[in-house]
Amino acid sequence: AAPTPVARAARAAAAMAASRKRGIVVDPGVNQLLTVLFGCEVAGVLYTILVPGRLPAGCPLSPREAAVALMLACTVLVPVIFMVKLLAAAAGSAASRTLLKPLGDPLSKKKSLRKFEDQSWQLFIHVAMTVLEVYVLYYDGGGEPWLRDYPSLWTPAPWHQINGKRSIHVLYLVQMAIWIVTCASHRFVEERHKDYVMMYIHHLVTIMLIWLSYSANYVRIGTVVLFLHDSSDIVIDLLKITNYLKLEGARGCFIVEICFISNFFTWFYTRLYLYP
Repeated sequence: AAPTPVARAARAAAAMAASRKRGIVVDPGVNQLLTVLFGCEVAGVLYTILVPGRLPAGCPLSPREAAVALMLACTVLVPVIFMVKLLAAAAGSAASRTLLKPLGDPLSKKKSLRKFEDQSWQLFIHVAMTVLEVYVLYYDGGGEPWLRDYPSLWTPAPWHQINGKRSIHVLYLVQMAIWIVTCASHRFVEERHKDYVMMYIHHLVTIMLIWLSYSANYVRIGTVVLFLHDSSDIVIDLLKITNYLKLEGARGCFIVEICFISNFFTWFYTRLYLYP
């Protein structure tokens, strides 16, 4: 027999109570609004890339080539995310059960292993993007003076700058692809957590900043900002990963403490000294 309205209401109430207990209740209106904003941002990115004359001045890519590069990056990222998380889970679990068993098998819980997987993916992305940014800033075409000659970031004015290096535009397209895929996965694939809305907003703001800086031709300062953030985030990733592995104190060779102190200095140097 079909459940009565009272039974359906009771089940719905029980499900809502369980969700509240897990701390993952999301207001449908807020979720829908954020999803609409996400769609608008993706549409804006496509508009900048596909409409003739909207790409930054000097871009060596045609609208078609830029669109193909963005779509290819998005397509490649999906299996890469899966493989990195899969390998991280396998390696982390093996190390936890063997080498780190004296520390209490730190990744034995599903929640701890999931956090380890997610942070390993973040570490992979931050390292990969830092390598690409170092190539753009220091090697491609002899490098750029932007980090040692601050006036070159703003002279001439951004809307008059000509940035013809292909690597700069590839960097921006890959960055946009990373955050579009990350945001889509956050919304439609991943398990929701207490910080779901906060992280959703974070992803949306990041996409907006990268998209607007690209469409307005602020690519010089944008490339520098991306480098400073990605490079300093590597130490944060290592700090979180070593913390999940419980590598603190004498038993853990003080690795967590070393990462914490390193993070303090790298954050100060990149975010508070170089960035301003």
